[in-house]
Amino acid sequence: MQAATYILVKFGWERLTTNAIAERAGVNIGPLYQYFPNKQAIIAELQRRHVLQTREILSKALPQVSEQRSLREALTLLVVAMIDEHRVAPAVHRAIDAELPRSVRVPLGDESRGGDQPLQVLQPFMKNVPDPHFALRIARIAAHAVIHEAASHQPELFDRPDFVDEVVALLEGYFRRPAARSAVEIGRVPVKKATRSKR
Repeated sequence: MQAATYILVKFGWERLTTNAIAERAGVNIGPLYQYFPNKQAIIAELQRRHVLQTREILSKALPQVSEQRSLREALTLLVVAMIDEHRVAPAVHRAIDAELPRSVRVPLGDESRGGDQPLQVLQPFMKNVPDPHFALRIARIAAHAVIHEAASHQPELFDRPDFVDEVVALLEGYFRRPAARSAVEIGRVPVKKATRSKR
C-alpha cells in the first residue's frame, strides 16, 4: 500500500500500474497478483484504509456532540472533527480527489457513513426547520463542500482562527430559522379584481 500511495501522490493515476507498484515495493509481480488482480483492486484497498482512518475521528467526536447544551457548541465540535478528517494524509486525499476516475472511487469521509446519520445528533437543536432530515442532508453537503474545497485547494484557510467560526455561523443560521411569516404578514395576499357590472 505504501508503494501504491507513493506513486499515486507523486505521479498520478496514469503512472500507477501493478508493475510500477511491484518495482517500488521491491517484490515480484507474481505475489502481488495473489492479493490484488489489478490496480483497481489496489486502489480500492488504499481508499478503504484511508476511509477507516478518517471515520475514527468523527466517531469519537459524536458522543461529545450530543452532550452539548447549545447548537453552536455542537456545531463547533462537528466542524472541527470534519476538518481533522481532512487533515489525515492530505496528500492522499487530494490525489484521490484529483487523480482517480469516478468509476474507481469509493465514498470518502462523511459520505461513507450512511449519509446524514452522524448529524442526527443536531436535530434537537433545530428551530423552525420544516423537514429536519432533508435539512441535515443539505447541511452535510454544504459543510463538506466548504471544508473539502479548503483542504484540496486552499489548505491555508485551516490556519485561520476564524475559519471554524465562519463555517459554524453558516450552519447555525440554517438550523435556527425565524418563524415563518404568513402571506398576510408579508403582503402577498392576492387582491381580488373588481368585476364590471353588466348594463
